[in-house]
Amino acid sequence: QLFSGSSRQCVCGGASWQKFGGCSVAAMIYIFNGCKSICALPGQACTECGKCCASMNCEPIKDCCDTTGKSCTQFMDKPLSSFVFIAWGKSLMELFFCYSAMSAPPIKNCVFTDGTGAAIGITNWLYVQMAFAALNMVFAPWFQHQVWEQVKNDVTQQAGGMVITAPSTTLPKEVVAHAFKQVMMYDLGVLFYFFALIASFVWSWMGGGWIHESASCNVDENAGWAYYMGLCFFWLASFYSFCWYCCPCCTSSVQISAPIQSYGPA
Repeated sequence: QLFSGSSRQCVCGGASWQKFGGCSVAAMIYIFNGCKSICALPGQACTECGKCCASMNCEPIKDCCDTTGKSCTQFMDKPLSSFVFIAWGKSLMELFFCYSAMSAPPIKNCVFTDGTGAAIGITNWLYVQMAFAALNMVFAPWFQHQVWEQVKNDVTQQAGGMVITAPSTTLPKEVVAHAFKQVMMYDLGVLFYFFALIASFVWSWMGGGWIHESASCNVDENAGWAYYMGLCFFWLASFYSFCWYCCPCCTSSVQISAPIQSYGPA
Protein backbone atom coordinates (compact mmCIF):
# COMPACT_ATOMS: atom_id res chain seq x y z
CA GLN A 1 0.00 0.00 0.00
CA LEU A 2 1.19 3.44 -0.90
CA PHE A 3 -0.06 6.59 0.78
CA SER A 4 -0.36 10.00 -0.82
CA GLY A 5 -2.09 12.80 1.06
CA SER A 6 -5.59 11.73 2.07
CA SER A 7 -5.83 9.02 -0.61
CA ARG A 8 -4.71 5.44 -0.45
CA GLN A 9 -3.48 3.36 -3.33
CA CYS A 10 -4.14 -0.37 -3.10
CA VAL A 11 -2.41 -2.89 -5.30
CA CYS A 12 -4.16 -6.05 -6.50
CA GLY A 13 -2.57 -8.50 -8.92
CA GLY A 14 -0.34 -5.85 -10.38
CA ALA A 15 -3.18 -3.34 -10.84
CA SER A 16 -3.89 -0.37 -8.61
CA TRP A 17 -6.73 1.95 -7.84
CA GLN A 18 -7.32 4.97 -5.64
CA LYS A 19 -9.53 4.94 -2.57
CA PHE A 20 -10.22 8.26 -0.94
CA GLY A 21 -11.13 9.03 2.62
CA GLY A 22 -9.42 6.19 4.41
CA CYS A 23 -10.56 2.52 4.47
CA SER A 24 -8.40 1.58 7.43
CA VAL A 25 -6.96 -1.89 7.09
CA ALA A 26 -6.61 -2.12 10.85
CA ALA A 27 -10.32 -1.38 11.29
CA MET A 28 -11.20 -4.08 8.75
CA ILE A 29 -9.04 -6.58 10.62
CA TYR A 30 -11.07 -5.90 13.77
CA ILE A 31 -14.27 -6.49 11.80
CA PHE A 32 -13.03 -9.82 10.44
CA ASN A 33 -11.83 -10.93 13.87
CA GLY A 34 -15.17 -9.92 15.35
CA CYS A 35 -17.06 -12.03 12.81
CA LYS A 36 -14.71 -14.93 13.49
CA SER A 37 -15.29 -14.61 17.23
CA ILE A 38 -19.05 -14.76 16.72
CA CYS A 39 -18.75 -17.91 14.60
CA ALA A 40 -16.44 -19.43 17.24
CA LEU A 41 -19.02 -19.07 20.03
CA PRO A 42 -20.25 -22.70 19.75
CA GLY A 43 -16.71 -23.96 20.28
CA GLN A 44 -16.22 -21.68 23.27
CA ALA A 45 -19.51 -22.89 24.70
CA CYS A 46 -18.32 -26.50 24.41
CA THR A 47 -15.06 -25.61 26.15
CA GLU A 48 -16.89 -23.98 29.06
CA CYS A 49 -19.23 -26.97 29.22
CA GLY A 50 -16.16 -29.18 29.53
CA LYS A 51 -14.90 -27.09 32.45
CA CYS A 52 -18.28 -27.42 34.13
CA CYS A 53 -18.27 -31.19 33.67
CA ALA A 54 -14.73 -31.37 35.06
CA SER A 55 -15.92 -29.79 38.30
CA MET A 56 -18.56 -32.54 38.55
CA ASN A 57 -16.10 -35.36 37.69
CA CYS A 58 -17.91 -36.22 34.45
CA GLU A 59 -14.77 -37.21 32.58
CA PRO A 60 -16.38 -38.76 29.46
CA ILE A 61 -18.58 -35.70 28.84
CA LYS A 62 -15.67 -33.40 29.69
CA ASP A 63 -13.40 -35.10 27.14
CA CYS A 64 -16.13 -34.92 24.50
CA CYS A 65 -16.76 -31.22 25.14
CA ASP A 66 -13.05 -30.39 25.21
CA THR A 67 -12.44 -32.18 21.91
CA THR A 68 -15.42 -30.52 20.28
CA GLY A 69 -14.45 -27.10 21.59
CA LYS A 70 -10.85 -27.48 20.42
CA SER A 71 -11.98 -28.63 16.96
CA CYS A 72 -14.35 -25.68 16.58
CA THR A 73 -11.74 -23.19 17.78
CA GLN A 74 -9.04 -24.50 15.46
CA PHE A 75 -11.47 -24.60 12.55
CA MET A 76 -12.29 -20.92 13.05
CA ASP A 77 -8.57 -20.08 13.35
CA LYS A 78 -7.90 -21.29 9.80
CA PRO A 79 -8.25 -19.07 6.73
CA LEU A 80 -11.64 -18.96 5.00
CA SER A 81 -13.48 -20.42 8.00
CA SER A 82 -16.23 -17.82 7.69
CA PHE A 83 -16.60 -18.66 3.99
CA VAL A 84 -17.12 -22.34 4.84
CA PHE A 85 -19.58 -21.40 7.59
CA ILE A 86 -21.66 -19.14 5.32
CA ALA A 87 -21.39 -21.45 2.29
CA TRP A 88 -22.81 -24.35 4.24
CA GLY A 89 -25.60 -22.20 5.65
CA LYS A 90 -26.62 -20.86 2.24
CA SER A 91 -26.34 -24.25 0.56
CA LEU A 92 -28.47 -25.92 3.22
CA MET A 93 -31.08 -23.21 2.76
CA GLU A 94 -31.00 -23.75 -1.01
CA LEU A 95 -31.42 -27.50 -0.55
CA PHE A 96 -34.31 -26.88 1.82
CA PHE A 97 -36.08 -24.58 -0.64
CA CYS A 98 -35.55 -27.02 -3.51
CA TYR A 99 -36.86 -29.96 -1.51
CA SER A 100 -39.80 -27.95 -0.18
CA ALA A 101 -40.67 -26.83 -3.70
CA MET A 102 -40.65 -30.40 -5.03
CA SER A 103 -42.68 -31.65 -2.06
CA ALA A 104 -45.37 -28.97 -2.27
CA PRO A 105 -48.50 -29.83 -4.34
CA PRO A 106 -48.48 -26.46 -6.20
CA ILE A 107 -45.24 -27.49 -7.97
CA LYS A 108 -47.34 -29.58 -10.38
CA ASN A 109 -49.05 -26.41 -11.52
CA CYS A 110 -45.76 -24.60 -12.22
CA VAL A 111 -45.11 -25.11 -15.93
CA PHE A 112 -42.29 -23.38 -17.78
CA THR A 113 -43.54 -21.86 -21.04
CA ASP A 114 -40.19 -21.07 -22.66
CA GLY A 115 -38.98 -23.58 -25.27
CA THR A 116 -35.86 -24.74 -23.40
CA GLY A 117 -37.54 -24.37 -20.02
CA ALA A 118 -40.57 -26.35 -21.15
CA ALA A 119 -38.31 -29.19 -22.27
CA ILE A 120 -36.46 -29.23 -18.93
CA GLY A 121 -39.37 -28.71 -16.54
CA ILE A 122 -39.41 -27.32 -13.03
CA THR A 123 -38.60 -30.66 -11.35
CA ASN A 124 -35.45 -31.33 -13.39
CA TRP A 125 -34.35 -27.74 -12.89
CA LEU A 126 -34.68 -28.18 -9.12
CA TYR A 127 -32.69 -31.44 -9.19
CA VAL A 128 -29.78 -29.72 -10.94
CA GLN A 129 -30.08 -26.79 -8.55
CA MET A 130 -29.72 -29.22 -5.64
CA ALA A 131 -26.66 -30.78 -7.27
CA PHE A 132 -24.98 -27.38 -7.52
CA ALA A 133 -25.82 -26.67 -3.86
CA ALA A 134 -24.25 -29.98 -2.82
CA LEU A 135 -21.15 -29.15 -4.91
CA ASN A 136 -20.83 -25.83 -3.09
CA MET A 137 -20.93 -27.64 0.26
CA VAL A 138 -18.12 -29.94 -0.86
CA PHE A 139 -15.95 -27.26 -2.44
CA ALA A 140 -15.91 -24.77 0.47
CA PRO A 141 -14.18 -27.03 3.06
CA TRP A 142 -12.01 -28.61 0.36
CA PHE A 143 -10.76 -25.18 -0.74
CA GLN A 144 -10.04 -24.25 2.87
CA HIS A 145 -8.10 -27.52 3.23
CA GLN A 146 -5.98 -26.76 0.17
CA VAL A 147 -5.17 -23.24 1.37
CA TRP A 148 -4.34 -24.45 4.87
CA GLU A 149 -2.02 -27.16 3.57
CA GLN A 150 -0.25 -24.54 1.44
CA VAL A 151 0.06 -22.25 4.49
CA LYS A 152 1.66 -25.04 6.52
CA ASN A 153 4.05 -25.88 3.71
CA ASP A 154 5.09 -22.24 3.40
CA VAL A 155 5.46 -21.82 7.15
CA THR A 156 7.70 -24.87 7.53
CA GLN A 157 10.06 -23.39 4.96
CA GLN A 158 10.62 -20.24 7.01
CA ALA A 159 13.97 -20.03 8.77
CA GLY A 160 13.78 -20.68 12.50
CA GLY A 161 10.18 -21.90 12.40
CA MET A 162 9.03 -19.22 14.85
CA VAL A 163 5.52 -19.16 13.44
CA ILE A 164 5.29 -22.93 13.82
CA THR A 165 5.90 -23.04 17.56
CA ALA A 166 4.55 -19.72 18.81
CA PRO A 167 0.93 -19.96 20.01
CA SER A 168 -1.55 -17.07 19.94
CA THR A 169 0.12 -15.37 17.03
CA THR A 170 -0.94 -13.78 13.78
CA LEU A 171 0.31 -15.56 10.69
CA PRO A 172 2.29 -13.29 8.35
CA LYS A 173 -0.06 -11.87 5.75
CA GLU A 174 2.50 -12.62 3.04
CA VAL A 175 2.30 -16.35 3.87
CA VAL A 176 -1.51 -16.41 3.85
CA ALA A 177 -1.77 -14.31 0.69
CA HIS A 178 0.76 -16.48 -1.15
CA ALA A 179 -1.07 -19.67 -0.10
CA PHE A 180 -4.43 -18.34 -1.26
CA LYS A 181 -3.10 -17.11 -4.60
CA GLN A 182 -1.13 -20.30 -5.17
CA VAL A 183 -4.23 -22.47 -4.75
CA MET A 184 -6.48 -20.04 -6.61
CA MET A 185 -4.21 -19.79 -9.65
CA TYR A 186 -2.72 -23.28 -9.99
CA ASP A 187 -5.07 -25.85 -8.44
CA LEU A 188 -6.99 -27.85 -11.08
CA GLY A 189 -9.86 -28.37 -8.66
CA VAL A 190 -10.35 -24.62 -8.41
CA LEU A 191 -10.33 -24.39 -12.20
CA PHE A 192 -13.06 -27.02 -12.40
CA TYR A 193 -15.12 -25.24 -9.74
CA PHE A 194 -14.67 -21.89 -11.51
CA PHE A 195 -16.51 -23.22 -14.55
CA ALA A 196 -19.03 -25.05 -12.35
CA LEU A 197 -19.76 -21.81 -10.48
CA ILE A 198 -20.40 -19.96 -13.73
CA ALA A 199 -22.66 -22.82 -14.88
CA SER A 200 -24.51 -22.65 -11.55
CA PHE A 201 -25.05 -18.91 -11.95
CA VAL A 202 -26.34 -19.32 -15.52
CA TRP A 203 -28.60 -22.19 -14.48
CA SER A 204 -30.07 -20.16 -11.61
CA TRP A 205 -30.48 -17.11 -13.85
CA MET A 206 -32.28 -19.13 -16.53
CA GLY A 207 -34.50 -20.81 -13.94
CA GLY A 208 -35.40 -17.45 -12.47
CA GLY A 209 -36.35 -16.20 -15.91
CA TRP A 210 -38.53 -19.24 -16.57
CA ILE A 211 -40.26 -18.81 -13.20
CA HIS A 212 -40.91 -15.13 -13.86
CA GLU A 213 -42.23 -15.75 -17.36
CA SER A 214 -44.63 -18.49 -16.33
CA ALA A 215 -48.02 -17.31 -15.12
CA SER A 216 -48.46 -20.59 -13.23
CA CYS A 217 -45.31 -20.16 -11.12
CA ASN A 218 -44.95 -17.92 -8.08
CA VAL A 219 -41.53 -16.34 -7.65
CA ASP A 220 -42.24 -15.73 -3.95
CA GLU A 221 -42.59 -19.44 -3.21
CA ASN A 222 -39.85 -22.02 -2.56
CA ALA A 223 -38.75 -22.38 -6.19
CA GLY A 224 -38.21 -18.64 -6.41
CA TRP A 225 -36.09 -18.68 -3.26
CA ALA A 226 -34.10 -21.62 -4.65
CA TYR A 227 -33.04 -19.67 -7.73
CA TYR A 228 -32.31 -16.59 -5.61
CA MET A 229 -29.99 -18.60 -3.33
CA GLY A 230 -28.16 -19.93 -6.37
CA LEU A 231 -27.49 -16.42 -7.63
CA CYS A 232 -26.41 -15.24 -4.19
CA PHE A 233 -23.83 -17.99 -3.81
CA PHE A 234 -22.11 -16.89 -7.00
CA TRP A 235 -21.72 -13.37 -5.62
CA LEU A 236 -20.66 -14.72 -2.23
CA ALA A 237 -17.82 -16.74 -3.77
CA SER A 238 -16.83 -13.82 -5.99
CA PHE A 239 -16.79 -11.42 -3.04
CA TYR A 240 -14.60 -13.70 -0.91
CA SER A 241 -12.23 -14.37 -3.82
CA PHE A 242 -11.82 -10.64 -4.44
CA CYS A 243 -11.30 -9.81 -0.76
CA TRP A 244 -8.75 -12.55 -0.09
CA TYR A 245 -6.90 -11.91 -3.33
CA CYS A 246 -6.78 -8.12 -3.08
CA CYS A 247 -7.42 -6.95 0.48
CA PRO A 248 -4.65 -7.26 3.08
CA CYS A 249 -7.21 -6.97 5.88
CA CYS A 250 -8.27 -10.57 5.15
CA THR A 251 -4.83 -12.11 5.01
CA SER A 252 -3.78 -10.14 8.10
CA SER A 253 -6.62 -11.46 10.23
CA VAL A 254 -5.51 -15.11 10.51
CA GLN A 255 -4.57 -15.80 14.13
CA ILE A 256 -3.70 -19.22 15.53
CA SER A 257 -4.28 -20.03 19.20
CA ALA A 258 -1.95 -23.07 19.37
CA PRO A 259 1.24 -24.33 17.73
CA ILE A 260 0.50 -24.89 14.08
CA GLN A 261 1.60 -28.54 14.19
CA SER A 262 -1.31 -29.32 16.55
CA TYR A 263 -3.89 -28.31 13.94
CA GLY A 264 -3.29 -31.26 11.67
CA PRO A 265 -5.01 -31.26 8.28
CA ALA A 266 -7.82 -28.79 7.53
